[in-house]
Amino acid sequence: MAICPHCNSQVTRLNLEALSSSSFMGIEWNTIAYTCPTCQKIISTQIDPIAIKSDIVNEIKNRI
Repeated sequence: MAICPHCNSQVTRLNLEALSSSSFMGIEWNTIAYTCPTCQKIISTQIDPIAIKSDIVNEIKNRI
């Protein structure tokens, strides 16, 4: 069982929250945050894999 590093609660599930992030070059990315259901603090983040796939497909379509 996982433990939240912020509130020390046992974590059996995570909440997902949609975020937007940007790089130093100004590129915007759709991002998801995994948050603790007890304290709502962020445990981890990553680029949204579904959104990035859609972005790639749309970019390819625009170039054809």
